[in-house]
Amino acid sequence: MALPSPEKRKLAHLLRRAGFGVRPDEWEEYSRLGLAGTTQRLLHPETVPDNLEAILKSIGGDYVDFENLDSIKQWWLYRMVHTKRPLEEKMTLFWHNHFATANYKVNSASLMWQQNQLFRTHALGDFRTLLQAVARDAAMLIWLDGGQNRNGAPNENFAREVMELFTMGVGSGYTEKDIQEAARSLTGWRYDEATKSFIFDAGAHDDGEKTVLGQTGNFYSDDVLDIVARQPATAHFLSTKLFKFFVHDDPGPADIAKLSQVYFKSGYSIRAMLESIFTSPVFYSEAAFFAKVKSPVEFTVMTMRSLNANMSMVAPLASVVAGMGQELFNPPNVKGWLEGRDWINGRTLLARVNFAIQLADELNRHGALQHLLADLTPGNKAGGNNVAVTQAAAMNGPAMGTASMQGANMQGATMQGGTMTTATMNGPAMSGADTGGAAKQPPTTAPVISITASPERVVDTLWDALLTGHTPTAKTRSLLINYLYEGDEKQLGNKLPGLINLILAAPEYQLA
Repeated sequence: MALPSPEKRKLAHLLRRAGFGVRPDEWEEYSRLGLAGTTQRLLHPETVPDNLEAILKSIGGDYVDFENLDSIKQWWLYRMVHTKRPLEEKMTLFWHNHFATANYKVNSASLMWQQNQLFRTHALGDFRTLLQAVARDAAMLIWLDGGQNRNGAPNENFAREVMELFTMGVGSGYTEKDIQEAARSLTGWRYDEATKSFIFDAGAHDDGEKTVLGQTGNFYSDDVLDIVARQPATAHFLSTKLFKFFVHDDPGPADIAKLSQVYFKSGYSIRAMLESIFTSPVFYSEAAFFAKVKSPVEFTVMTMRSLNANMSMVAPLASVVAGMGQELFNPPNVKGWLEGRDWINGRTLLARVNFAIQLADELNRHGALQHLLADLTPGNKAGGNNVAVTQAAAMNGPAMGTASMQGANMQGATMQGGTMTTATMNGPAMSGADTGGAAKQPPTTAPVISITASPERVVDTLWDALLTGHTPTAKTRSLLINYLYEGDEKQLGNKLPGLINLILAAPEYQLA
């Protein structure tokens, strides 16, 4: 089903922000659902069969070691690449950074996996229930020293981070006394190594009277978390964070006031808050389109999905993502990753470029590129743009992929002082010294791909597949087209790896 351009642009925007883009074979279904139907599908993942869970369970014993951190990193990335419930996974990623917990202190892959499952279970539920579940999470108890919080010697770490980072935000009206009294309420919780779970030790709990944020009582953990969840500052803090994550970095007071109202009226429902965001005019405003810098996870997972690539083509994907500055299950500190323009610097941009080179060359080596122009047309079935692609006999000699990129002189993005600038990239001379190894070289043999479409049509089709709704500048489009026109026109199809590299390295592609 072909959608009108404005509708397609909005749908692509929704699927980027509320998920990780779209796989080619999913466009038809989302187009049929339309914007309103897709929004409801995303907000209600429980209505979508989770076949992925069954697949992962069936292979878990052979391929997933939940006691190994690298294994669970790959497991989670596999979920994100293949999920039919993209918002559920996107919110799992959001909560992972919001309740930032790192294995370098927890030192247990299985506990980090359990926390990840907790975030998925409560991804769209009510915030108070999630907060209470996190307070009982074994990884969090270890991370913020919950086991050291005892009657007579309270440890304030968790109580402080609850107010500063998880709920109200720094400078929102709570005092040091509120933190101390909240810590007393949280005494007696600890991680039990024998059962590998949370336990409450009544003998270590301070059962005296406490006063937290103006309320007095013999509070236990859930009592104080309930008090914190009811604060207007919590509604404002969470509304601001969700808005900046899903819309853009400059919300107005009316935007936050509206979301805060939804927070209270819905009983702290994250689903209701997200529905308010995804159905608001500001979400589809020009200020929101391509206004967010893709995180390393978003950059890699969106690319894999858009190109219908298998994770085996990039080994291992978790290391690639870490090289770009985002090691899953190991955020840098209690504040999590800073995000935005902080994702982009010379080293991390180089890692993105090397990933693009490796992926495009692997797609070419596997003979997959001849299908791209037929299968990657958003809103249309295969061949919807009448771009005919055929494959001839294999050639002898090097593939014309990354090695022939020099002439295009495409521009890559860097961030300096908060301003986007460009750095010229001339072909494959981008080694991976700082990204975990040099970029993989093209295979010595590759299929000859015969394309019966003009370079202009090829560029427009691939650009639209990867950056639906974003019109390239005349200069960028001209550079890409000129790259395809250079050399032997009969070898046009074998320039597809280089063309993909150039698009993925473009400043525009770093944005979502």
